[in-house]
Amino acid sequence: MKNIIAVVFDFDITLSPYFQQDIIFKKWGIKPEECWNKAKEFMQNGYDQEHAYLRCLIDYNKKEGFELNNKKLYEYGKEIDLYEGLSKKNNAHSIFDDLENLLKKDEFSDANIKIEYYCISGGITEMIEGALKAHNLNFKEVFACKLDEDEKGRLNYIKETVGHTIKTQKLYMISKGVSPKRGDNPNKVNEKIEEHRIPFSNIIFLGDGQTDIPAFSLLKKNGGIPIAVYREEKTSDGKIDEEKTLQTYLKGYQLAIESKRAEQLLPADYSSGKPLKMALLGYVEKIAKNIVRDLI
Repeated sequence: MKNIIAVVFDFDITLSPYFQQDIIFKKWGIKPEECWNKAKEFMQNGYDQEHAYLRCLIDYNKKEGFELNNKKLYEYGKEIDLYEGLSKKNNAHSIFDDLENLLKKDEFSDANIKIEYYCISGGITEMIEGALKAHNLNFKEVFACKLDEDEKGRLNYIKETVGHTIKTQKLYMISKGVSPKRGDNPNKVNEKIEEHRIPFSNIIFLGDGQTDIPAFSLLKKNGGIPIAVYREEKTSDGKIDEEKTLQTYLKGYQLAIESKRAEQLLPADYSSGKPLKMALLGYVEKIAKNIVRDLI
C-alpha cells in the first residue's frame, strides 16, 4: 500500500458556506437570481449546469462596466469566507494542522506517511486558488472550471468545466498521479497504470450536492471514504434556523445516506470538537494504521 493519504474537497458549501459566484454578482451590482434563472433557461435548452452558469457570466461580461478577467477572479477569490476551523489566516489554528500532527505520532514514523489536499469543484479555478491563498492553505491541485480571455483581455471563452462525471475523472487523476499543474496531459489518466500513486482506499472525498454523487459512488465501490456535508442555515442574528436546516439535512440524507453513497452526513463545521473534525481525524488515523499494518 502506498504511504500517501489524499483528502479531497468540493468547494462551494463544502469548504465555503456560500456560492463563490455571489461575489461577482455583488461587484456587478446584480441580484444572484438574475444569473441563476438565466442559467436555468440555458439548461432547459440542453446546456449542462456548468456551461450554463459560465455562459451567463460571459454574456454579462460583454456589457459595458462588467469587464472581468482571470486576474480579477483570483482577487475576488481572496474575499471568500470559509467554514470555521479551516482558515490559517493570521496564524489561526486549522484542522489541517491537526491532520498533519496526527501523522507525526510515533506509531506512524517508520511509514513516512504523507497527506495531500485537493479540490474538485464546479466553481472557478482562479477564485478557488485565490481563496486558498488568502487563507494560507496549501492544496496540491485544484480541478475546477476555467475561462479564457479574448484579445481584449476580457473573459470570453469556456476552457474547461468540471461537473458530475468529470469529478470521477479527476479522482482517477489524483489516484494515478496525473497532474496538469505539473504539465501532464489529462488524457494520461487513460493509460494503463499497474499501480496507483494513491489507492482509492487512501482517499477521502467531501462533498455536498448532486454533482458529487458519482464521486461518492466511485469511492464507495473502491474502498475509499465519501463524506457528505450540509450547511447549517442561519437566521439574521446568527442562530441556527432549525426548519431550514432540517430541509437541507433531509436532502443530504436522501442524497448520501438513504442511497448508501456516503459513509456519513455531517454539518459543515471543521472547528474543534465538532463531528466533522472528529470524523476526518478518525478516518485519517484509520487509513494510516492500515498503511502501517500493510508494511509489516
